[in-house]
Amino acid sequence: MIFNPKNKEIEQLKKENARLKSALNEAEFENQRLSIINANLERQLGESNRELEENIRVLQNLKGDVENLVKNLKDFDK
Repeated sequence: MIFNPKNKEIEQLKKENARLKSALNEAEFENQRLSIINANLERQLGESNRELEENIRVLQNLKGDVENLVKNLKDFDK
């Protein structure tokens, strides 16, 4: 094959096309990987939020219990 300027340009464009396709495949793979990580983090965040809400309820109940104990102690001292 004779490499005239047009053929040389075509070969360069083919190489560039192959390089860009490879870069696109790598980007798509990275996107899939990050999507999986994001889904896992969303699940973990949901679990953490549920645990936090439960802990808040427990603490609020304990606060109420402590307030009642304090009131009962004050009433007892009267």
